[in-house]
Amino acid sequence: MGVRIALSLQDTGLLRTRHFNRLKASFRLKADKHLKMSRISVYFKESYKELTQKVSWPTWNQLQSSAIVVMVASVILAAIIFLMDFVFRHLMTTIYNLLY
Repeated sequence: MGVRIALSLQDTGLLRTRHFNRLKASFRLKADKHLKMSRISVYFKESYKELTQKVSWPTWNQLQSSAIVVMVASVILAAIIFLMDFVFRHLMTTIYNLLY
């Protein structure tokens, strides 16, 4: 069988304090989770409000003209890189043919 040992008054107070601290910690965790969820919801609400009310979106004509500028600049840059590659390849081929 078991022997039951009576706890002193100080020990019961210590146990109560530990139990109370555990309860406080669990409430703090729940409050932190609730706070994080509210922050996330506030973030999404503010993001939606900013995108719908504060951002100035370009018109269709502005969007088309910007896209054309980007495409032309891309073609020009690609042509420059192609020419550099072409010249360098032929230059290196010429140098290799002279050496060997």
